[in-house]
Amino acid sequence: MRLLVFLFLLTGCHAFAPVPPAMQELPQAYRLEAGEHDPDDQWWRDLQSEDLNILMDEALRSAPDMRTALARLDQAQAAAEKTGSALWPTLGASADATRTWTKLDTRNQIESDAYGLGLAASYELDLWGRVRALRQADTLEVMASRDDLRTAALTLSGEVAGAWISLCSTRQQLAVLASQQRTNADILSSLELRFANSLASALDVLQQREAIAQTETVIFPLKSETVRLENRINLLLGKAPGTMDLAGAADLPMPMPLTRAGLPAELLLERPDIRAAWQRLLESGWDLAAARADRMPALRLTGNFEHNGGDASRIFDNWLANLAASLTAPIIDGGSRRAEVKRQEAVRRERLASYEKTVFTALSEVDTGINAVLRQIELVRALETQREAARSALTSAQVRYRNGVLDYDTVLSLLLKLQQLERTHIREQASLLTLQTGLCRALGKGWKSSFPDAS
Repeated sequence: MRLLVFLFLLTGCHAFAPVPPAMQELPQAYRLEAGEHDPDDQWWRDLQSEDLNILMDEALRSAPDMRTALARLDQAQAAAEKTGSALWPTLGASADATRTWTKLDTRNQIESDAYGLGLAASYELDLWGRVRALRQADTLEVMASRDDLRTAALTLSGEVAGAWISLCSTRQQLAVLASQQRTNADILSSLELRFANSLASALDVLQQREAIAQTETVIFPLKSETVRLENRINLLLGKAPGTMDLAGAADLPMPMPLTRAGLPAELLLERPDIRAAWQRLLESGWDLAAARADRMPALRLTGNFEHNGGDASRIFDNWLANLAASLTAPIIDGGSRRAEVKRQEAVRRERLASYEKTVFTALSEVDTGINAVLRQIELVRALETQREAARSALTSAQVRYRNGVLDYDTVLSLLLKLQQLERTHIREQASLLTLQTGLCRALGKGWKSSFPDAS
């Protein structure tokens, strides 16, 4: 009876729990707003490329980065189950059989048999919430690992889209260069004919030939870059080089609609890396609570039930049962538990700083992304204006050259400048698309359709 009263008093002990962390306030709005379009979670569909959609579906389903993150999630779930098992009693069974030979003198020998069956149970009363705190910490780690999986999906979607856009840009530049080389060859034929009729100088012909050779020097690096990007996409999807059919990555799509940025507070739910950092911050609080509880006394209950006998058929006639409670408290441990509390306090401060940095990094990425997209749109428009002016200037110069009013140096300079502007325009269009996809990633788009929250 006294034992029961003692246990009842101990079960009323106060369990340790973490104190909620103090957080900094977020800005009410971003400095700029990109647009009004609210993209679908699968933002890459705004690029309107079925080939890219197929690549993205396969990447999110079976890419090595996704399989790695999924395996880490399984590890975290197993660890949480292992920790949670400490909340339940343990029960073990034993069985033994023994034969003994005893020799009394030179003629007599006694043989005896002994058989035993037993059950042993033990249970630690979680008086101070240590085991519950550890289980809660591991549960939060599972949630953080699940958000790590979503972060991997977010990152992978951006990398696949970026490599695909770069491949389209490179191939489109090669197509433009091939067209420019045909134009340059036609001009060279015209100059050679004019030279044969004494209407052009040998220098004009040589300069045009040099222009053709100069363009060739641009083609070879682009061909090498094409192979690198193809291999990059195959690697992201976990394929051997040359495995994927990437023939559809030929021309750049049109720019995406301008994305609505929303409110900064929405990032706390949309960005899985922020969610993971928050879960790990909460986890550190429960680890600290467990470390503090570990400095308190621990109560363990044990019970045994044994059957013994010299005859296997009568083993259940003899039995022994006992129930015991033991209370242990740390007195001298060399400061180990106190040091662990200090370590967990430092871990929590580290996690808080890491969480704040993750939040502000996300806000900075969105703010920078909006500004970069808007400026890049202006740059592309300015390049289009410059390209049209260069084309008009070249047409006028060619007329003046044929009329003998202008030397060929000016015509060639304007021709090369126009061809360079055409290639630059393609690259800047690709940069605009890359910045737009980066903004979608910064806003946390691209994971909910594949790994949604539990309803």
